[in-house]
Amino acid sequence: MDGPFVQVISESFSSRRSSAPIAFLDRDGVLNVGRQGYVNAPNEVELLPHVAESVAELKKHGFMVCVVTNQSPLSRGLWGPDQLQAIHESLVLQLQMANNDATLDLILTCPHMHQEGCACRKPSPAMLNLGSRLIRESMPSELGFEPSVLSVDRSVVDWWGEKPTPPHPLDLMVGDRRSDMGAGWAYGARLYRVSQEGGLADVANRITDNDDAGDRFLP
Repeated sequence: MDGPFVQVISESFSSRRSSAPIAFLDRDGVLNVGRQGYVNAPNEVELLPHVAESVAELKKHGFMVCVVTNQSPLSRGLWGPDQLQAIHESLVLQLQMANNDATLDLILTCPHMHQEGCACRKPSPAMLNLGSRLIRESMPSELGFEPSVLSVDRSVVDWWGEKPTPPHPLDLMVGDRRSDMGAGWAYGARLYRVSQEGGLADVANRITDNDDAGDRFLP
């Protein structure tokens, strides 16, 4: 397996605007409660407080929402793509039940362990680069909610250089870990680091402010 799993969530994805900014969100600790030993089943998905309202606010401000998550249980053999789909079905359903406007557009999942040296695991920006291409350029017609693997190019990152220029000046990355911030920095996004207890709601008042440059990050 040489790339992340891709799941298209939004039914209105075909009406996307190539000029729309993208909010890249980590999953565990940003949208739902992170658990020691991983979120392993649909009934273990628990939304963080006010997260649905925060996602809805992003959509209201014209953002496409792309989840980018590292999930090594897949590579560890703890569970497979069917379980990943069930977990994400629970996440999407709970968001929609909490707020009908809390719509995700795309979920990208790296299944690899750190020691495998894959091209897609954060802090590599490869999933963000792929998400941007899929949303803004071309979405293969065969992709749907069932997880499909797409290959990604290995990103060459100059960690000692200047932060890159993102495809859109308002693109942003929200995460609770340094690896999330690294991926966002290498892509060029505005960066917002949150607590695992507060998640996306921690920065709800900042992320839709076009004048907020995000948090500082030193690679």
